[in-house]
Amino acid sequence: MKPRQFRHELKYYLNTADYLIIKNRLSTIAGPDEHTDAKGSYRIRSLYFETPDDKALLEKLYGVNEREKFRIRYYNNDTSFIRLEKKTKINNLTNKISATVTKEECEKLIAGDTEWMKESKNGLILELYAKMKYELLRPKTLVDYMREPFVYRPGNVRVTFDTKISTGVNSTDMFNAKTP
Repeated sequence: MKPRQFRHELKYYLNTADYLIIKNRLSTIAGPDEHTDAKGSYRIRSLYFETPDDKALLEKLYGVNEREKFRIRYYNNDTSFIRLEKKTKINNLTNKISATVTKEECEKLIAGDTEWMKESKNGLILELYAKMKYELLRPKTLVDYMREPFVYRPGNVRVTFDTKISTGVNSTDMFNAKTP
């Protein structure tokens, strides 16, 4: 098993003027990510998991040094490729591991059917299964947004602009495009 790779991940709020200036400057030295559309962006829909007492949210708000979150994510309304992801933060460094899951598996998971998970050979799916059983982790919040990614390959740097962010707390119908 290879060691986990950690990276720096910094997030900032930008007003529209600063966004346009930085995007213009950045586009002269960095190229778009290979997954973007003709406009240089893609849509992300994520369903985040949470405990009954909102452990992941509170740990983020309180700045807990070691924390993790689970989510299911797909891109551009394409449900043929869906990922289960676990994002870990330790000492301000971030790591992400993922496993591919099917739309049918996600629908079972959202409906509360987790029995299929205990038969999985994938460690991440088994870990989520255990946390759903013992920490009562459940799908809870949908988040949608558009992402414009830029990659500066010589420096191994990736800068993303996320816009049109919307969320629905207690919305879990991730495959219904009309779900707010």
